[in-house]
Amino acid sequence: MSDCRDLAKAITRRQLAQLTAALPLAAQVTSTVPPQGAPAPAAPPATPQERLQKAYADVRKVSDQLAKLEVPASLEPAFAFRP
Repeated sequence: MSDCRDLAKAITRRQLAQLTAALPLAAQVTSTVPPQGAPAPAAPPATPQERLQKAYADVRKVSDQLAKLEVPASLEPAFAFRP
């Protein structure tokens, strides 16, 4: 029992947080399971035009999703922003 108390005094909360944050990384590094299957083929690099079209499509998709949401009047501001 006294060993736990000594350990609790020896480690700070900040150090404990750092240790718990590093545990998943340590588990990944020490993992010995090899990857299974063939690696996926790399996609060809997108042209600037394709990237622009994808960006427009993504904006439209998010805009459509936002248009479906209903905002209660209690969340809307009681005034209008005018330049």
